[in-house]
Amino acid sequence: MGAAVYSVALQGWMSCGAGFPKCAGVWAPIFHPVETLSAEYTAAQILAEWSHRAIAFLTGLLMLASSAIAWWRITGFWLTTRLVVSATAVLPFEAWLGVVTGVPDPALGYVALHTVISLFVLCSLAVATAVLWRHATRGTHTATEAAATN
Repeated sequence: MGAAVYSVALQGWMSCGAGFPKCAGVWAPIFHPVETLSAEYTAAQILAEWSHRAIAFLTGLLMLASSAIAWWRITGFWLTTRLVVSATAVLPFEAWLGVVTGVPDPALGYVALHTVISLFVLCSLAVATAVLWRHATRGTHTATEAAATN
């Protein structure tokens, strides 16, 4: 979300153009000279939006792997499993909203919905992580405290 906020702050959300998933007509603008990419947008705008898209894509792949692991391997943590799977399930819709909002003067409703879904995904994964982290460290602290008192 930080890359998205940075892209919006630089007003670069449109710098990749309508050729989604390409950005400024190429797959990886980081490897091309800036002057060949766009006459309208700066290198910072293009790279910020491309970084947002690349990070979102990699995060999506990690979420798919996490969902598979949560669904098949994590037992006894129904909340964690449901949160991770729910966050992954809404990800394609969030990606579609990202494409829809990458136009001049996007509809405010789409922008708001994209933001709300992004926050849902972030909060769901944060809560799932906190639940598993607490469980994993609870046994560690108990063992450490027991050893210290002996």
